[in-house]
Amino acid sequence: MEMEFPISMSTNYSRYQYGHLIFNGDSVSNPPLKNPKYSPTNSRISPLPEKLSPIILELLRASPNKKKRKSRSSSGIVETNKGIFEAAVKKSSTAVTHRNKRVRKSSSWVKSRLLGKGAYGSVYLATSQDQKTERAIKTAEFSRASSLIDEGRILRRLQSAFVIRCYGDETLREGSERHYNLVLEYCSGKSIADLIEDNQGGLSEFDVKLFATDVLSGLRHVHDKNIIHCDIKPDNLLLAPVDHKMRSNGYLTKIADFGLAMEKGSTEYGNGSGHMRGTTRYMAPEIMRSGIVDYGVDIWAFGCTVLEMLTGSVVWGEHGNLGFDDWVTLQEKLCFATPKIVPK
Repeated sequence: MEMEFPISMSTNYSRYQYGHLIFNGDSVSNPPLKNPKYSPTNSRISPLPEKLSPIILELLRASPNKKKRKSRSSSGIVETNKGIFEAAVKKSSTAVTHRNKRVRKSSSWVKSRLLGKGAYGSVYLATSQDQKTERAIKTAEFSRASSLIDEGRILRRLQSAFVIRCYGDETLREGSERHYNLVLEYCSGKSIADLIEDNQGGLSEFDVKLFATDVLSGLRHVHDKNIIHCDIKPDNLLLAPVDHKMRSNGYLTKIADFGLAMEKGSTEYGNGSGHMRGTTRYMAPEIMRSGIVDYGVDIWAFGCTVLEMLTGSVVWGEHGNLGFDDWVTLQEKLCFATPKIVPK
């Protein structure tokens, strides 16, 4: 089935072609990019000028120290099943920077029901003390919360209608233990994965166009902030109900779950290689083969997600439930093998 996407989806995504060309040999050879500023080893942050003008220096001396902006009250995300395989990544303990953060005896939010549970924490629907506001609280034991703290740090940098919103965090003491809570926007419309399951088949082409446009808009904002999501899939695309005058199908799609996200230019990211993270069915060939992470891995996963929305079938479902090594072997045959017929 041929499908034409609206012009708004045809934005220049040529930079995302990185890593999805044909690779020869055992080591991945990264093709040159059209715009070198998007290479894995370069950050898009412009360097400071070597010399500042006397006027600027005078203004800097005269400017009083700015007060730190107070963090807003918090909110949360529905955590979903990570699928067959999800790489466990040991992160440097960001929790150290939160040790001096004020520890509360009670939360500003009242948990009402469990929304989801993962390996390191849980997500609850919660309401404010005055019962006027609903949020999703993502919580974990403080000793295991470094990934969640990193997720909050990344989300606070993102301000887009197509990305789940972070309202803040809090550290609580419950008995002898401390817990870290990340307070995020609550989307009551479930996820695209739920919608596919409820529909018992593929979604309409009209809906797929709307959802896909939202996801690309969100990814453009995320990538413009030098962030790579690393786990785009139907489970992590949440639906926020909106007025039908704003959106004909009644939903706005929001990218959620930044627990595996990476920031280009960070110490953890390094030169972009040696990383193994994501959900196997949606992992790009360059991650499977060599652990290379760049913007293209999100676009590959987005393509898998669009295919799943159109067909209603899990991507690569015809191959069954494979172990990680079998996934690598499959992608070697499908993505890296020399074609039998080479165009002249």
